[in-house]
Amino acid sequence: FLNDVIMYFALVLLAVVPLLGILYSYSKIVSSIRAISTVQGKYK
Repeated sequence: FLNDVIMYFALVLLAVVPLLGILYSYSKIVSSIRAISTVQGKYK
């Protein structure tokens, strides 16, 4: 039983960690795009 729990936990970690990395990089990209667009808007 304990071995199954450990395996499940490891699989969840392996699935969640790359997903968090993707979400983090996506949020960084979106924020940089917003920063660029606001800077361009100020200079118009």
